[in-house]
Amino acid sequence: MSIRALGKQSLIYGFGHIISRIITFLLLPLYTNIFTPTEYGVISLAYAFIGFALMLYRYGTDTALMKFYSQTENDKSTYFTTILIMQILSGIAFSGFLILFSNYLSPILLGTHDSLILILIAGILLFDTLWTLAAIVLRSEEKPFSFVGLNLINVVGTLVLNIFFVLTLKYGIRGVLFSNLIVSFFLVLILAPFFFKRFSFSTISTEILKKVFWFALPFLPAGIFTMVLELSNRYFLKWLTDTATVGIYSAGYKLGMFGLLMVMGFNMGWTPYFLKQRDNPDAKPLFARVAKYFLGLQGFVSIVLILWIDTIIRSSLFGISFFGPGFWSSTQIMPLILLGYMFFAIYVLQHPAIYHTDNTKWVAMFRGVSALVAIILNLVLIPYWGIMGSAWASVIAYASMALSIYLKTRKIYPIPYSLIGVIFPFLCVIVVMVIPASLLVKLLIPFIYLVVWTMFVLTADERKSIKQMVLR
Repeated sequence: MSIRALGKQSLIYGFGHIISRIITFLLLPLYTNIFTPTEYGVISLAYAFIGFALMLYRYGTDTALMKFYSQTENDKSTYFTTILIMQILSGIAFSGFLILFSNYLSPILLGTHDSLILILIAGILLFDTLWTLAAIVLRSEEKPFSFVGLNLINVVGTLVLNIFFVLTLKYGIRGVLFSNLIVSFFLVLILAPFFFKRFSFSTISTEILKKVFWFALPFLPAGIFTMVLELSNRYFLKWLTDTATVGIYSAGYKLGMFGLLMVMGFNMGWTPYFLKQRDNPDAKPLFARVAKYFLGLQGFVSIVLILWIDTIIRSSLFGISFFGPGFWSSTQIMPLILLGYMFFAIYVLQHPAIYHTDNTKWVAMFRGVSALVAIILNLVLIPYWGIMGSAWASVIAYASMALSIYLKTRKIYPIPYSLIGVIFPFLCVIVVMVIPASLLVKLLIPFIYLVVWTMFVLTADERKSIKQMVLR
């Protein structure tokens, strides 16, 4: 697969991932104009818990399915069947536990005594775990359009049902979770033929089960650490401030999610791409070029978002602003969230060194370091700076993750990254964060960025290569 093919795959997968996550962004006008910051804080805690719990439900089997399904020719059905059975049994057990103890756990986990909310979440977690297995297989089989189709169903269904349950029936917070549960169940239902086609009892093997389990297990703590980094700040803000502050912070975090969507969308094409480059003698220079291109693009998108976000959220249609006025202050954290996700991109771009040298056990260490940094800094900074302190904690935590993987991989699998290709996007984003944003600045800065990046960051061969990729 060429860089152009990687770009095409990442664009399609990125679109699919963006539309699957964009639902939370599209629903922000509804949520911020209907719910109070405290009510939206409860919704944010619910989604934060779903993020944490999915790591436990999957316990690394999603990564195992991607690896073994992509790299084997004859045992695809065996691996899929084994992992599907593991996920069904463990998912039923986990969800049963949440339902059984929902009365006790709801106030602790969600800040509400409405136990039905946790029961609905238990169902969402079970069905989401199952239908995302199909999404992983579609990625492995390089069927991006089917992948996008699944996500379109998820987005459209969730959007329509949210409007119906929340806006029409006035179900409030319960309506949000009802919508997600119905769509997740429907996706599993329509994917039944997909599962049956690849499922075979005769291929079940205890050896494969052990192989999958021991490969997947190290990714469980890695996944938990990632969720601690990504979502624990909601709980720290709840404990150290109040639920309304959680709502304001979460709204601002959603604005910065485009940085994460870019990275995760890219990673969906990136992982199968670099796995297939294992025996390519020119792989390292190739990976360095990909890093330069992607960081340059992410820097450009981040700059545009930072410059225009206040204008966007204050815009109104029929007298209703995109964000409810009570949430306008949330934009102050968005530039920091975007900066943090640029560090996350650097971390993801270094994954080939870990996978190609079979050092995946270090993944938990890298993410554990960042999670520890996030916990410490949230506890230290929130009492003084509130949501800004939590945002800075995220930036520094992602930076520590990028640095820790670099210190390890430069010894075992050094990739010749371009120093200016890394520094230039970061420097430009930081400059845009602090300069006054007049209309002229908003119009000129993105254009200047592209010109300077093209002329001084790219080499002549890279400019020629990009031109050929675009025009081909």
